[in-house]
Formats: sequence, C-alpha cells, structure tokens
Amino acid sequence: MKFGNTVVKHRRIILIAALVLLIPSVLGVIATRINYDMLYYLPEDIETVQGQNVLLDEFGKGGFSIGCLKG
Repeated sequence: MKFGNTVVKHRRIILIAALVLLIPSVLGVIATRINYDMLYYLPEDIETVQGQNVLLDEFGKGGFSIGCLKG
C-alpha cells in the first residue's frame, strides 16, 4: 500500500524520468544494425564458412537458404 501511495504521489516525477530514459532508448534502437547472418561473425578459415562458400559457388544458395519443399 505504501508503494502505491508513493507512486501516485510522485507520478509527475516518475513520468518525467520515464520520458527522459525513453530518449536514449529510441536513439539506441535507431542506431542498432541487426545482422541475421551468423556466419558474418565467424572467421573465414573455419570449416563452416568454407562449406557455406562451396554451397554458394556450386549451387548459388547457401546452407541456410529458405526454400519450398515439393512433395
């Protein structure tokens, strides 16, 4: 009960603090680049990346390509 009363009593301060914290959060989301290709982060000399490169060269698609299964 005390916590609820404190929140209601200081609601303006809490809202201002939330808005101030929202600004860097929005800027961080805008500036963050998302790369879904996990092989991008691996070194070129490991077998996984080498195998991916062979698949790309031979078949034009990597091991993680999305395709349809026809039955």
